[in-house]
Amino acid sequence: MAWRQTGRIACGHTPVTGARQTAIIMPNIRIIDSITAPGSPSRPNEDSAGGNASCAFVIDGATGLGGNSIVGLHGSDAAWLARFAQSTFEELVRNGRPVADIVRELNQRAFNVVHEAAHALPIEPWNMPVASFQMVRVEGEALVTHGLGDCRLFLVDAEGVELETSAIKSAHAHERDGARTAIALSGGFAAHQALADAPVVREELRRRRAAYNRPGGSVWTLGTEPEAADHLVTEQLAVALPARGLLCSDGFAALVDQYGRYGVGEFVRAAAETGLAPLLQQLRQIEQVEDPDGKKFPRFKVSDDATAVLFEVVA
Repeated sequence: MAWRQTGRIACGHTPVTGARQTAIIMPNIRIIDSITAPGSPSRPNEDSAGGNASCAFVIDGATGLGGNSIVGLHGSDAAWLARFAQSTFEELVRNGRPVADIVRELNQRAFNVVHEAAHALPIEPWNMPVASFQMVRVEGEALVTHGLGDCRLFLVDAEGVELETSAIKSAHAHERDGARTAIALSGGFAAHQALADAPVVREELRRRRAAYNRPGGSVWTLGTEPEAADHLVTEQLAVALPARGLLCSDGFAALVDQYGRYGVGEFVRAAAETGLAPLLQQLRQIEQVEDPDGKKFPRFKVSDDATAVLFEVVA
């Protein structure tokens, strides 16, 4: 498969006309803008993002559920894992190495750190640090996205074709349904700024978290289980260049998935035209002014950490 600047990915050999040959133009990724912000000034930011000429990615650490911090970064194992994964990706995502191999090594390294820090004490399965990620990467002449968990990719190509994906399809719908139930059980944000602080909600979330990264389970993540690499979700993207896209944690993608303020193409174009800061401001306006009690848009926190990377793929 090969890129053409004015067409979609094409198959086969480079066409030859007489002595002249049409050159295949290799693509690269250019990061245009990025932003990350904690959901609350009282909590550490458990997201991160990064990239290089061949890839861009976002990482979303899952907030702990009330257990003791094991490794900790400002008291948050999720914040530690998000930054650990960022530095590991930036170190290893090079020279065509398969992303599944990188995830396996990343999770093995994290396992070693966590268990050394725990000093052989038992760790509850729900207390293991976990994180979602979504990556876009140039691999040879193809553009590929890889992910685990519920981070999001939105992309528009040169012909206006729109694409959106996630490693867990429709995760945002399940999240909304779960939050609606949690609000009813916990008394909502008037009683708890984060619904997981309510014991009845926390126990259910712990039960679900304990099932992550287990044989036969449906949720696999970055964290301490190398076998998650076998469950990496990979999609090759057929796009016309130049293409432009957004990688988002689910907290930032809520502008599309939960609050319905943008379609896929509108979201990418708005980011390109105004930058990411105004979109973050709009996100917080919805959460903290328009719907601070979560009745219109059910969610587990008033505001989640929000991270986005705006990038373009050019020849």
